[in-house]
Amino acid sequence: MKREKSKVRGQRTEVRIQMSEGRVRGSGFRECWAAALAALLLAGCATPQAQFSDADWVSHATTGRGCFERGDFRRGADAYARAQQRARALDDADALAVSAVNRAVCLLADSRPAEAGADLDEALADARTSPARRAELMTAAARVELALGRPDEVLSRGTAALALKPRPPLRAQILLAQSGAWLVKSDPATAAKVLAEGLSAGAWAKLPESIRAEWTARRGEIAAAEQKPAEAAALQDEAAAFWKQAGRLPEMARALAVAGYQKKAAGDLPGACDRFYRAAGSLWAQGLQAEAIRALDAGVVCAEELKDEDTGRRMADLYVTFKSGKRLSP
Repeated sequence: MKREKSKVRGQRTEVRIQMSEGRVRGSGFRECWAAALAALLLAGCATPQAQFSDADWVSHATTGRGCFERGDFRRGADAYARAQQRARALDDADALAVSAVNRAVCLLADSRPAEAGADLDEALADARTSPARRAELMTAAARVELALGRPDEVLSRGTAALALKPRPPLRAQILLAQSGAWLVKSDPATAAKVLAEGLSAGAWAKLPESIRAEWTARRGEIAAAEQKPAEAAALQDEAAAFWKQAGRLPEMARALAVAGYQKKAAGDLPGACDRFYRAAGSLWAQGLQAEAIRALDAGVVCAEELKDEDTGRRMADLYVTFKSGKRLSP
């Protein structure tokens, strides 16, 4: 067993060197909310409503959605910028609002939240923007503020959006932004209260899987902040299942990795190794090498502490696969 442990430790050093070449982008808040908000709002661009009949605008918006779904967030943001310019040419306030919201989604996913604020404020300043689109803009603005680490602005924007009485899916996203703000303010009790009082458990259960995934993950973050790692791990496992149902495999794998950290904190080393191994394999198969290496590195550390030969060998074998550059079957 000592020989195996030494072997894994040596490999871990190499993995950590490679990790310096690429870290996971952004915070868990941003990754989760971008998927949830996009699932709701991007649909409006892919199949524009009747008033959005301009062929050029529809073309730019459809291109933006396609880029987003392929994970090409930079090109998606560029396509929505072109949609914004076309909306300005058309003098169409709602088309501009939809373009701004979706560009914000892409910019956040691309770790560029600071670029989204001006577009959203421009659309909000137009008095012709419909209440429904205004609520979407305010929600996106709240999420941008969260990504920028400005919790008081999140709460202010969110309160203004809630005053417009948005439909449940959008209301849920506002509540998620506000609960995230309270976590940033180190107040997990209020973060939990916002979710519990804003919508009933039954109402949350009726929402799309992507929003339910974020809701579950956020409750996991709250449990972690309250030093309840076993509960946090269980919730992250549940979130991973929702992300899978929603077809959001990167988020699924990331939730598994978070569950691994929480299981380790709870003293469940076998469970932690399992989650890190699964997360690493999934991320690698999806072409997300830097994140896969990070998950594997955590798994190697966990395997060393566990002192289980079979687990150490599995981690070592996966590392060999990574080093050879082989693409696992997704």
